[in-house]
Amino acid sequence: MNPSENRKLYKNILISLAVSIALTLLISSALLIMNFESIAIRQVSRSDLNSLKQASQEAAKMTDTAKTLSFQIYGDLTISKLVFFPNPDIYDVTLAMQQLNNYRLSMPFIESIYVYNASSGMYYISSNTFRNGSQTEKELDDRGIVDILHNLKEYRPYYPIPRTYTIGDGKQVSSYSYLSYDMLEKKTSAAVVVNIAESWVNQDYGGLSRAGSGAKTFIMNEQGILHSRSGSDPMLTDYSGKGYIRNILENGADSDYFVDTVDGVKSLVSYTAPDALGWRYVRTTPYGEITREITRMRTKTITFSLAVLLFGLLLSVAATRKLYGPIDKVLNRLKALETERRNNQHIVKQHFLSNILLRREVYSPEALQHKLIQFGSPIRVDHHARLILFKMDRFAECAEQYRDHIKLVKYAIMNICTEISASAFHAEGVDIGDDRVLLLLASDDPRRISDPEALERMLHSIQEAVRDHLRISLSVTVSPVRPSVDQIILLYNQVKEASLHRLFYGHGCLLWSDEIMKLKQKDYAFPVHREKQLVDCLMTGKSEEAKSIYSEMVRATAEYPYSVVQLTISHLTFTVINVVNTIRKNNAVAVEADFDSALSSLNQVEVIEEITGQFFGIFDRLSKQLEEKRSSKQEDLIKRINEIIEREYANPNLCLNSIADELDMSPIYISRLYKQLTFFALTDVIQEVRMNKSKQLLLESDYSVADIARLIGFTNSSYFYRMFKKSNGVTPNDYRKQAPRTETS
Repeated sequence: MNPSENRKLYKNILISLAVSIALTLLISSALLIMNFESIAIRQVSRSDLNSLKQASQEAAKMTDTAKTLSFQIYGDLTISKLVFFPNPDIYDVTLAMQQLNNYRLSMPFIESIYVYNASSGMYYISSNTFRNGSQTEKELDDRGIVDILHNLKEYRPYYPIPRTYTIGDGKQVSSYSYLSYDMLEKKTSAAVVVNIAESWVNQDYGGLSRAGSGAKTFIMNEQGILHSRSGSDPMLTDYSGKGYIRNILENGADSDYFVDTVDGVKSLVSYTAPDALGWRYVRTTPYGEITREITRMRTKTITFSLAVLLFGLLLSVAATRKLYGPIDKVLNRLKALETERRNNQHIVKQHFLSNILLRREVYSPEALQHKLIQFGSPIRVDHHARLILFKMDRFAECAEQYRDHIKLVKYAIMNICTEISASAFHAEGVDIGDDRVLLLLASDDPRRISDPEALERMLHSIQEAVRDHLRISLSVTVSPVRPSVDQIILLYNQVKEASLHRLFYGHGCLLWSDEIMKLKQKDYAFPVHREKQLVDCLMTGKSEEAKSIYSEMVRATAEYPYSVVQLTISHLTFTVINVVNTIRKNNAVAVEADFDSALSSLNQVEVIEEITGQFFGIFDRLSKQLEEKRSSKQEDLIKRINEIIEREYANPNLCLNSIADELDMSPIYISRLYKQLTFFALTDVIQEVRMNKSKQLLLESDYSVADIARLIGFTNSSYFYRMFKKSNGVTPNDYRKQAPRTETS
């Protein structure tokens, strides 16, 4: 065929192609226009559902933040004096209220924070209004919280309670209240209430409505009660009688949309399924607003399509004469690209697999199977499947050793994994990034892939092979079996989260993600009493006891979700820093709590020993410094002072000056030295010894309270009575009645 015929043939093909494209475009455009309204409605509803789900996620994040905050306030050592002490002194109240205000000001969506002490019947309030300070139950203007706290066991802790109440100036306030209290107590003695302003939450999802569209967005519970404002309707308005609300409630637990009449206006109603709180997010958009936009869009689309069609036809005719010359070069280039594509098949395949596992791309089962076949993968979508996540142990050392060749090392690990598993399963290895390699296993035999013993033997073989050939240790996390590949892909985040528990199981461990995920069902209570013991050990230089208490507290979190581990270690970090700062100020000990970046990014820590080593190092340095600070002479002096107190506690004249006179030393020096070495004031120690002696006499003798006061050095029995109650929380007579009696011989 000569060049003229070639050009004629090419011209005919090009014109035929242009005409075919034009006809196809016109026909498809006509069909699309006919169905444009229903398509647009679906698009609007999908957009509404996506934004509503996003609002639900934001509300869930705020709920998690409120849970964490209320828990942290409840366990705060400074605020604990408001929570547990019946009569805290003004200094403690001032510090605690400052700390409470700091918590409130740290998060702008907090309307107020209450601390309730049942022993004293006091409410301590931090608010952005005039309500700051302490109030008795009768004085409190928020009567709703009083009813809630009187029936506290009927409410779940850390769960939002929507409510509307009136404060002192008659202002109506709507908020979500989160409770924190000790569920193990038979009778509630204290609680912390965090009130999240409903107006703040409403501005987040209220902004999702299109400006000027007349759309409304609101939250309701499963009974149709508003949990947010809706136009002029306040929170807790009953919407269950509205027709479109009944349609939503009757639909059960699904997200959907429909067209109905809302307040006399035909509207599109979109709603989500109930979230973990049982809340539904609902949006109503007037139908006329949607169709008006559709009409404009349809006109613009038709105009634009015709313009593109005309321009394309003109461009095709103009390009016909110029395209034949380079056509041969284009064909040659296509052949070169095909060769390059074959050479880069592995890279493209890895990119595809990592995208579907990380949910960057989503395919239907049919499309997914088609792509797998294109890449020559043996995996079949309808086969039973598992995910196996391998994490390289001591990854920082490996990355430093291999530097730019770390991807090659991971490629070798994938080859070992697929070769060993190929004898029993269809397998694909995927480089997920960082220290992770994922193995996707599939089999048409559900019994084989569900056999844990055979799978465990295979995984141990992979670990041994990698260790022998590459000198690298692997930790393994195994997902449960799912009946299809498109379902198993959804478990990647679960497996990734479960793999973090390598922190407790150590390098080379084998974890089953479904067992780890069961830990999420357990509720955790921070051991405040053990934290106090840890602080006492550190303050007195008892390094080994502090290590034992710390290890016990951290190891206990292994039976809870990983978020508990993170919060516990972070809390202990701040506790140790505060102890070090206190000792450095009071005792002139130069110890720095130099926690490095490992604590600031716990997800990068591989085993618990990495964190424990840092804490233990600080404990040892602190103990050594305190030990060096105490000389034998000073210890003898403290011992002599304690002996004088023990001997003379019954003497009413026992005081700092009398002790100084006996030792022939300055009272100021003795007071300062005693406080520096023991961290206790001398007068407090005298008081504590007398209180202990009084409790012993109350239990072991029949002396009257007045006689006991005289025997322990009090000249005034009323003063003894007040001091005993302040120290022990009960009167001497009540203490004698409540405690088991010890018979004297």
